[in-house]
Amino acid sequence: MDLRGKAPGRGAYLCPAEACLSRGIGAGALRTALGDIDEATREVLAAELRRAAQTRTKGGN
Repeated sequence: MDLRGKAPGRGAYLCPAEACLSRGIGAGALRTALGDIDEATREVLAAELRRAAQTRTKGGN
């Protein structure tokens, strides 16, 4: 996961909120950008997004 959005290659943008992840998976947008996402990958993404949201809330990068 690239929280700064600077890594090369294919990706998908999500705001750091779990609701964004749920919408991205539900609408099929992440599948279109990244391919099939299994439950384990979804859990990893959700955990990373929670950490990103906490970091941004606390004023981190």
